[in-house]
Amino acid sequence: MKNRKTDRLRPNLLVLLCCLVGLRVFPASAQDNFGINWIFMTIHPKGNINAHFQPRRLDPEARMVLNWGGVAAYERFIFRQRFSLKIAQGAYSDCARLFAGHTHIAFRLQMLNGGRHSLRVGLGPTWVYRRSWYRFPGYVQENRYLKTKGDWQRAFVWYGGEVEYDLRINKRLDIDLHVIPGIPDFYTVGAGARYWLNRPPTNRQWRSQPKKNKWFYRKTDIADAGP
Repeated sequence: MKNRKTDRLRPNLLVLLCCLVGLRVFPASAQDNFGINWIFMTIHPKGNINAHFQPRRLDPEARMVLNWGGVAAYERFIFRQRFSLKIAQGAYSDCARLFAGHTHIAFRLQMLNGGRHSLRVGLGPTWVYRRSWYRFPGYVQENRYLKTKGDWQRAFVWYGGEVEYDLRINKRLDIDLHVIPGIPDFYTVGAGARYWLNRPPTNRQWRSQPKKNKWFYRKTDIADAGP
């Protein structure tokens, strides 16, 4: 019994260690931001077999279902404005109008950074949990990763992802639209805002200024990061 518990703990301890290393290994060169997002919709491209107990569905097959809730996140850039580490915690009403949440650790790549517009993709371990849907007559469990224990269902995947588009408002503030893909079954959509403690220069600024042509930046490098 003890060995089984130890085996279950090892992946979680490994993830925690990676996070601590990622947050501390570049303490002088990383810049931080905090974000809050509102979760407002889940899209099932092919509909959902459990549509009959999803009261906020917008069509009979539950292809589009309204949600409400939020995600709070902390992000730290560790290489220019290109690679970052993000930790996110979500709490929201799921498609069956029950409590659900997730804890997500993402290693993120900024694919587009033109000053005002940016596009990020993230991938990393994710813990998902919700109140059990077995309370509903006729429930069919279509997600093979979900495990049920008592009144709760939970799942863990190493490769939980997200796609995020950001629009820069000023030096401190961005607004964003993000999608959490559960390929091929669902896509969760949200919108929100991000506040920068210190915004690093854009990748375009790095290329145009030879003095910044180095791998990692320090706080003195952000003086002319722009309005």
